[in-house]
Amino acid sequence: MSVFTINTLQAEPIVIAHRGASGYLPEHTLESVTLAYAQGAHYIEQDLVATKDAKLIVLHDIHLETVTDVQKKFPNRKRQDGRFYALDFTLAELKTLIVHERRDEKGDLVFKDRYQGVANFQIATFEEQIELIQQL
Repeated sequence: MSVFTINTLQAEPIVIAHRGASGYLPEHTLESVTLAYAQGAHYIEQDLVATKDAKLIVLHDIHLETVTDVQKKFPNRKRQDGRFYALDFTLAELKTLIVHERRDEKGDLVFKDRYQGVANFQIATFEEQIELIQQL
């Protein structure tokens, strides 16, 4: 009787932090990236959007109203479709916005079990995120 042993390779999982630790803090913020790193993420997935003055910011959508207070600060800057586009704002203007957890068109939280606080999170530039990641 022969006994065969099969060696199986067990690969370690690779953790990719989609928009940082977006399940815990508002997506794509510097704080969310820091938390993702602290939780052991191997990679940080980032989305980039251009501003009016050709700067790159880290933002999932081209629209601002779902994740910032843009309606309060710039109520007259929405387009005819009722949306606020990052491309219509300079970086300096975008830096005045507060980033919050994703909300729907009624203002209700899209993910009700995620962050519900009111901290002062900001939109980050791609440069700021790269600098932070290099320091981590």
